[in-house]
Parts: sequence; structure tokens; C-alpha cells
Amino acid sequence: MLVDILRKIPTEFETTRTQNRRMTFDDADQMLQVWSDEDVTRFMNIETFSTVEQAREIILAILQEKAANRYVIMDKTSGEIIGSFGINELYIDTMTAEVGYELKKKYWGSGIMSEVLQAFMQIVQSTSNILIFTAKVAPENEASIRLLEKLGFHFEKTVSELDMSTKTLKAIKQYSRGII
Repeated sequence: MLVDILRKIPTEFETTRTQNRRMTFDDADQMLQVWSDEDVTRFMNIETFSTVEQAREIILAILQEKAANRYVIMDKTSGEIIGSFGINELYIDTMTAEVGYELKKKYWGSGIMSEVLQAFMQIVQSTSNILIFTAKVAPENEASIRLLEKLGFHFEKTVSELDMSTKTLKAIKQYSRGII
């Protein structure tokens, strides 16, 4: 059932400034440029990468996860991969999709992630029976919190999550948004 829900979501779509498609193993080199920036990974639950093999490993894990999908964001002008986003986890019992995202630093504050996520959530809602979107964010990640609020998310609760870098539990804010 999970796979059926994710299969209904188009593998490609575009926005005014971006072309977005499902991530493939061949994207590892360009995604390394995103995931090797400490400013980008500071609030992600991954270590900052230094090798293309690390990027390949995480892409392989994403591709094998049946309850998740990931898209790359390409700048229409340059054709360069500038980030990624997608469903980190799908909860079939509540029809809830947890979204995650990251963007190259030089594109921060440009409105691209807002543009991409708004389009993606509209597509997901029109092609599936997902009822709720959630997103987890570090309390100190003020830019991401502003983005979520702009997209209609509201603070739901604080949860504990295992930090993959430090192997300790840390407090994370969870935001949610129903169908609009």
C-alpha cells in the first residue's frame, strides 16, 4: 500500500524556476556538493559528507526505503542540482507524510524552497489520499521554521530524536499542516 501511494505521485514536475525529478544514484556527485557544506547539514540529521561514496550510500538507502521518496531540485537556468526534498516517512495509519528538504547556501532566502514545496504538496494532495504533512526542525533553525509557517504549517509538539552525529537524543520541533 505504501508503494502504491508513492507511485501515484509524479516522478517529475517543474515550477517557475526549477525542474524537479526523483533522485537517482547518478546524482551522488552533485548532491555531495550540497551535503558537504557544514552550513547546509548543520540542521540535518546526517553528518557532513566528504566523499562521493557517502552520498552514494545515503542515496541507496533512500531508494531502498519503501515509505519514502526524494527529489532533486535543478535550477532551470543552469541545470545544476541545488538541493533535494521529499517524503522522509509515510505513516499509513494516519495518512501522514513527513517532508524534509535542503538547499545550497547560495540559494537560501530566494523563495525557491517555498515555491518547490508548495507545488509538491499540491501535487501530493491531488494524486494521493495523504491528509497531513509534518516536518521536523531544530528549534534554532529559524529560517526553516519561517518557511514552514509561510507554507501553513503550525507547531504541533516537541519530540526527541536520535542525533546521528552525536548519538544522543535531542529536542526537535514538529510542525504539521492538513489539507488546505
